[in-house]
Amino acid sequence: MDKSDFISIQSFNNSYISDFYALNKEWIEESWHLEESDINDLSNPQKYIIDKGGEVFFAIKNDKVIATAAMVYVDNKIFELAKMTVAEDYRGLGVANKLMDRCIEFAKEKAADKIFLITNSSLVIARNLYDKYGFKEIVLDYNKYGDRGNVKMSLYLNNKPCVE
Repeated sequence: MDKSDFISIQSFNNSYISDFYALNKEWIEESWHLEESDINDLSNPQKYIIDKGGEVFFAIKNDKVIATAAMVYVDNKIFELAKMTVAEDYRGLGVANKLMDRCIEFAKEKAADKIFLITNSSLVIARNLYDKYGFKEIVLDYNKYGDRGNVKMSLYLNNKPCVE
């Protein structure tokens, strides 16, 4: 692999906020509309994610943000995986796997027991990724994302039983 193929995963940096907003807006608006919660999180990730104990990760290739994922703090043992997207030109290259690995590593560093996510049954490629990493579908009891979120999945860390 030459240097131009190298993709780094970096933690939150204010200089990437516009990329965070643009990449997420693009994928959301492919099929839905931005919810108020999206606009808050995307416009000010420092306030709504970082300052509350979460993190935003960026996949960088040749000094360009090509993907993002956020770990939103829920409580001392739970994080929500949210705002995960890969720029269209970079899909299918394993970028989402790199982000997922870093998000799971982050949750373990924070001694979390569980990561959950909200997705949509129409997002087959995303669902395949979540299944690959061991996320299990559970009862949907969360409506932060309106009609867009019709599936809730959890990943238990530290060998915890997968019971809801």
